[in-house]
Amino acid sequence: MTTEELNQAYNYFTQPNIQTYIEAEVAHTSRNRFERDYAEFTGNQPLPVDTNSKPYFVLAPNANKWGIELRIYFTEDEDNIPEFLDALATSNTRPGYEMYDKRINNNELINYLLSRGFTLG
Repeated sequence: MTTEELNQAYNYFTQPNIQTYIEAEVAHTSRNRFERDYAEFTGNQPLPVDTNSKPYFVLAPNANKWGIELRIYFTEDEDNIPEFLDALATSNTRPGYEMYDKRINNNELINYLLSRGFTLG
């Protein structure tokens, strides 16, 4: 993603009519790296203590998961969503997240949002 696209995404997600929810699913072997990066990106904002429920999941050592997966769920403003974000987004059908229209799995984008003041949840 370009710097311009990252800034456009930030501007889109900070609109008052857009609701967001950021979630992390982390392989057990990547936990330390994620916690270090999260602290760096957010200026040491605390992580949830519970690592087995929304918005922070650390998977068991035997789980079939590699690395870190970051997701942002959001309500969509169809008239104002940047084209590149619309292309990255998928319709959200995940149970328990029905209030959000769309979802994007993109670590680069979400790490940028974390560095600009967003946090998990």
